[in-house]
Amino acid sequence: MKYIFLVLALLVTLLWPDAIMACPLCQSDGGVSPQTVSAYKGITLFLAVLPLAGAGGVFYWIYVKNKRFENNGH
Repeated sequence: MKYIFLVLALLVTLLWPDAIMACPLCQSDGGVSPQTVSAYKGITLFLAVLPLAGAGGVFYWIYVKNKRFENNGH
């Protein structure tokens, strides 16, 4: 049970090799267009920054609430 994910991934790789080539950058026959590379990098950057921005917003909100609490003399 400990290695069930690893075994399933290995089986999918061996029995369905097209699953490995699911990436649109890997599917192109005659090369990759610059628009595809740009879109891929853009969405990757967006998805990488989104959780960091959300966490930063939460920490900033906590910081502001803490400062207001301290300034009120409590």
